[in-house]
Amino acid sequence: MSFVSQVLSSAGQLEAKEIQGKMEMLGKKMDDLKLEVFEVTKGKYETFFPQKFQTTAALKENVDKVLGDFTEAKEKIESEVQNQLTLSKDILTSLKGELENHKCVLEVLEKLVQIQDNLECAASANETQSYSEGAAALLKVELLLGTPLDGYDDIQILQALQTECCVEKQKLIFKMNEKWKQMVTWNSSDSNSQSKSKQVSQLEITSGSSAMSELIGAMETLGILESTLKCFGNRLMEHLFKPCVVNSTATVKNTPGNVVIVTVNVEKNPVPPPPKQMYMNVLTIIQFLEKHFKELRIQDGTDFLSCIGRNVSKELLKLIVNDCLTPAIPHNNKDMTEFEGNCIEPTKAFQDILVNLKFIPEDDNALEDFVKNINVLFVNKKSQNILLQARDLMKSELHNTVKVSDQHPLGELAEKDAPSDKKSRKLELASSCQLSTDTFKLPPCQISVCTQQLMVLTYETLDEATHSSQECAVQLFFAVRNMFELFCSVYPTAHQKALTLFPQMSAVFNNDCLYVAHHLATIGHQFNKSLPADVQATFVDLMPKIRRLGSDTMLQQLKSQKDIMLEYLQAAKGFVSVSEGSNCASAEKAVKQVLHQLGHLQKVWQEILPVSQYRKLIGTLLNTVVVEICDQVVSLEDMSASDASQLASLMSLIQKRAGPLIKSANDEGNVNVTVELQRNVPKWLRFTEIINILNASLLEINDRWADGKGPLANELTAAEVKQMIRALFQNTDRRSAILAKIR
Repeated sequence: MSFVSQVLSSAGQLEAKEIQGKMEMLGKKMDDLKLEVFEVTKGKYETFFPQKFQTTAALKENVDKVLGDFTEAKEKIESEVQNQLTLSKDILTSLKGELENHKCVLEVLEKLVQIQDNLECAASANETQSYSEGAAALLKVELLLGTPLDGYDDIQILQALQTECCVEKQKLIFKMNEKWKQMVTWNSSDSNSQSKSKQVSQLEITSGSSAMSELIGAMETLGILESTLKCFGNRLMEHLFKPCVVNSTATVKNTPGNVVIVTVNVEKNPVPPPPKQMYMNVLTIIQFLEKHFKELRIQDGTDFLSCIGRNVSKELLKLIVNDCLTPAIPHNNKDMTEFEGNCIEPTKAFQDILVNLKFIPEDDNALEDFVKNINVLFVNKKSQNILLQARDLMKSELHNTVKVSDQHPLGELAEKDAPSDKKSRKLELASSCQLSTDTFKLPPCQISVCTQQLMVLTYETLDEATHSSQECAVQLFFAVRNMFELFCSVYPTAHQKALTLFPQMSAVFNNDCLYVAHHLATIGHQFNKSLPADVQATFVDLMPKIRRLGSDTMLQQLKSQKDIMLEYLQAAKGFVSVSEGSNCASAEKAVKQVLHQLGHLQKVWQEILPVSQYRKLIGTLLNTVVVEICDQVVSLEDMSASDASQLASLMSLIQKRAGPLIKSANDEGNVNVTVELQRNVPKWLRFTEIINILNASLLEINDRWADGKGPLANELTAAEVKQMIRALFQNTDRRSAILAKIR
């Protein structure tokens, strides 16, 4: 080795030792600095020592000084590595490793210092109401805390810094919310404290676009703008937009200073305003918002008014359609033309204004769809209204009745309720089809007024359908059909108790069903030529169902009345020994109760039911009584003369009252009572023959039997006649002879 090489080697070793010494010193300084940073941070964010609040600046100077020493050492090491790489590779590599470790520690310390600086900046901004600056500082802190530290993720002081960041963020959010409430104020109060007939809602906005812009920007930075806008939109809907759509007026009021107020006067008993007035009210509020928020933008350049619209526009348009426009649709074609002129054009203009203000997006077609479908909505509403009217009529009381007949097929209507000539035209189907003139005649009877009005509504609806568009005509026709489907379910359900308990109501409902079925048989033919060709205007398929509904109700009432009659007759104890005191009274009471019940039914049925149906019903009940009495009398094994006389008297009482019972108040001309009794009471002749037997002698009985060819043989069997003879007469040769002849 040459002298020069030795010198260089010795110099390199000395330089390396010097660098190593500096690294050791730098390491000690780093340890001291770490301890100092930890103590300062812990003292400020965990133990809160006040004296630690003053050392932040000195700490930053120490970090900067160590950073300078670190940079100098780094440059010297790199230079020495280049010059003496071959001489001290292992030593310098070790030193560089230590330097990298110190570098990582320094990065962590530098990040902690940055977090500290930004937290202090956020706290200071919160105090000075520099919301944008404070939000930006907190955002940087969150980014720094969110960046992983390789090998140092378990530093405990980071949790304290995380907590401090959350605290500062919540403080800033609270301050911003309070500021928002100061700039956007809501007031609601009764304008008339005594009657409380009106209520006033106000929105006050404090002018100052720069302050508002900074506040909105800070809210967006911290991610709370959307929730703030949602809350603001909800209050807009509740206190301003909804009252305006229902029935209120909106006014804008300028006050001295920098506060502007929009006021809505709310009516306590609202009636939906005309669409044009409603649009003016709503636009007053939107233009007020546009005027005071037009300079505001969020970070992506979107108008602040558009952000508000994004939160409320769908709900607002839905409210307008459902609570103002739809209720404003008229119920008849006459008013529809006027409605189209007052609604369609203002609606289109209103939508254009909202699009131009960017309050709603261009592809929002809620109002446009309403305008396009207005005819469909009109028909739907009219159909719904018809069904609601029909339902209300069906639920009305049945006891108010009106008389109908062939001369008055819709009933005797008052002049104001009478349908037009087209709807009251007489049916000419019988003559045109070469049928009997009585084919389509309606028998005189009484129906409920509500059913009469229901049928008038039917004629009016079908008549309107003939003057409507094809689509409207079809839907109105099916609305009428649905009305009678509704009839089958609502009527018996709504009046179930009355139909069960009161015979009069059963009779009225029975007539209602017959009356409806009568009109359904012909109404389709009357309007068929005037309705669209693709409509099969017929209601005949509904007739059996409706008729059966009435007949089933009447049969159920008839069954109840039969049970009542039989219950009364049970008290007669089989008509045994009716001449004795208690038995006589019981039998007489039973018969009188039956006659009283039949008399009551005559009063409530004879003027309501058609004559033929009345006689059939009374005859059926009378036949039930007759059969029961006949069966019990024929089955008696022994009757004294006084028993027979008493039985004959009781049965004659029924025979005497049967004639007036079979008559009806609607009878025309003289009525042959005997014929009607035999026609409607199948066992009437049997009843009269038993009365004759009770009053007859053996010879008279034999004459009426006439060897099985007389009237007695037509009604009673030989065994029954023999049984009655044995019960009535003592056993004598004469009785035996008569019994022998009867076979």
